Amino acid sequence: MNNKLFEHAKALSQRQREMFALLLILIVATLFRSWKLDLFPPGLFGDEAVNGLDALDVLAGRPQVFFPANYGREGLHMLVLAPFIQVFGPTALALRLPSVIAGVLTALATYWLGRELFARTRWRGVLVPLLAALFLSTSYWHVHFSRFGIRGVFTPLMAALAFAAFWRGANQIGARTGHPYLWFPLAGVFLGSGAHFYTASRLVPIFLGLFLLAQWVLVWLIDRASHRQPSHPPLLRNAFWPLVAMYGVAAIVFAPLGLFFLRNPGSLTQRAGAVSLFNPEISAGDPLGLMWQAISANFLQFFIPGAGDQAIFYNLPGRPVFDLVTAFLLGAGILICLWAVWRGSSPNLFLLMWFPLMMVPTFLAVDRFPTLPRALAVMPGIFFFPALALGEFLRQGRQSGQRAWLGRLAAILLVLAVVWHASLTWRDYFFRWGPSPETFDSFEGDVAETAQWLETRPDAEVYLSTDIYRHPTFVFLHEQVPLTEFLTYTNPQVHQFDGRNSLPLPSQDQEATYLFTHNAGPDQTLNLLPGWQGFSSMESTPGPGQPALQIARLAPATAATDPPAGLSDDALFPVDIAFSPALRLAGVWQEQTKEDETTLFLLWDVAGPLPGQYHGLQVQVGLQSLGEVEQLTQASSELTYRPTEWAADGQVLSWSRVPLPPEIPEGTQWVIRVVDRATGVPLQPEGADKEGWVLLPPGF
Repeated sequence: MNNKLFEHAKALSQRQREMFALLLILIVATLFRSWKLDLFPPGLFGDEAVNGLDALDVLAGRPQVFFPANYGREGLHMLVLAPFIQVFGPTALALRLPSVIAGVLTALATYWLGRELFARTRWRGVLVPLLAALFLSTSYWHVHFSRFGIRGVFTPLMAALAFAAFWRGANQIGARTGHPYLWFPLAGVFLGSGAHFYTASRLVPIFLGLFLLAQWVLVWLIDRASHRQPSHPPLLRNAFWPLVAMYGVAAIVFAPLGLFFLRNPGSLTQRAGAVSLFNPEISAGDPLGLMWQAISANFLQFFIPGAGDQAIFYNLPGRPVFDLVTAFLLGAGILICLWAVWRGSSPNLFLLMWFPLMMVPTFLAVDRFPTLPRALAVMPGIFFFPALALGEFLRQGRQSGQRAWLGRLAAILLVLAVVWHASLTWRDYFFRWGPSPETFDSFEGDVAETAQWLETRPDAEVYLSTDIYRHPTFVFLHEQVPLTEFLTYTNPQVHQFDGRNSLPLPSQDQEATYLFTHNAGPDQTLNLLPGWQGFSSMESTPGPGQPALQIARLAPATAATDPPAGLSDDALFPVDIAFSPALRLAGVWQEQTKEDETTLFLLWDVAGPLPGQYHGLQVQVGLQSLGEVEQLTQASSELTYRPTEWAADGQVLSWSRVPLPPEIPEGTQWVIRVVDRATGVPLQPEGADKEGWVLLPPGF
């Protein structure tokens, strides 16, 4: 009795040590994903914001299984985001907390998967799952996406849970214990749910089916080679009906999305088709050559310094997934798996197939490569390779007999390897990527700063210049308008434009406040206009490397007879061309800036906002030889102060850079027309020809 109690206490103590180690790993995972979450990433990336706008539709009672905007996205992520927005408001934190939680849960799911994969191998069954979870927890790649409010991070979570439940059921069938008919359907739930998060997850059930076929072949080969019955029959034979149940449940869970795709077949391939190898606009007649480039680039990004994903949205540009030490361990782990497969190990076959097969999306989507987001489905499987290598190294050290120092050395090297891996991630994310000006700019830090500035001034009426009309980041953080209302809402306190080729001017008796984000002005071209007096004041808010936001003001005119604020009387040549009741050209001026280029300035009177006309207007100007009715040159630019934003009784100054021909014949005159971008039809002012062109008066 005493011996049994002692053995039980010893076993319990070992289990407690394992749970304590797992708890420490989860704390590390949480620390890496939550530390300074209010600072890094800065701002709010546009894709994150669009997800938030869709989640606002969910909160407004308009959930969907598939949201068509932004090339289409599966809807489960938006349902997850909605309660966080309800609790924390429309903030970056609300969009990123679900990813943080998913990242930590993926570390836990990785441990569970490892326990099931190596349940029959004592030394691997504890150490390898813990090491794999630790490598994932401190991986720069996974940390980056766990702090990022996009849906890709749910792919490794759903895959790990599905595979862990699958192997739990497989182990129980092999041991003839437990409740396998519970675990296989649960695996199906995770398989079907993953497809509701991210496009690449649709490949996970296919990979699992290919593995089952490959395992059948492996068992058959072993049987033929050894002329004996294999110790573990193929799962397709041993667990046929549980597997049918698994795929049946997965199909039921996937059904709402599948029915949507049946009714809207274009949505199924819309996103993939835009970047596909089979898109002739991308492959340029050499799809096989392009695919080989994508394959090599996407594999090299795991190991070669400088060969990593160059997009700062997704990576510290050029950083490989693994440092040199971990890359060496990964290679050693692959060799260990190959040897185990040679001896008939199904779990090792599973890991070896996981890596290349789940890389397939990176080979077929070739608009850019290498790319990390499309490879997310290889996690967490890929982290078992370095874990296997370290585990084997430690096992060999401990089995060295009288040479106990080898065991201690192996333990020290194990600690150094995982600390080195974690330290590089900490340095690269929190001290190199996070604080860089390029990261701030890429994650729309200036737009987020604008929303914060306005939050402290709720009554301010401003003109906001951004490089994207109704920038999703601004609309989510400040306007808080669902995506279905994105283009129809109006806000009389915020008039949006793009300061790189337009400047709204207020009524003469009003002061105007302008907010210029970093990528949208103010354009120095204004200084070329004779009579431009400049802004009455200019200040800026600090950002890393450059001002995050510039705040400019125009003082109101002092008398009704004064010109618009910021312009003197002789700034432009007066004209009067009514393109519509709401749009009138009031002045024009040209200023030659280069030998072969001139800048044409146009002053417009606008009557007020025109709801629904968010597509805007295109202004086309040119030089026309009147004798031959021939245009010598032409330039087109959008009037980036769109009709939906026009202030009542306001004006807007726009400018176009027009290339000049080598020779300009006598009698040449400027012409102009305005095209409605929604219809492509030119407006027809009085005196225009059938194509909408109207002559500008000579002499300006």
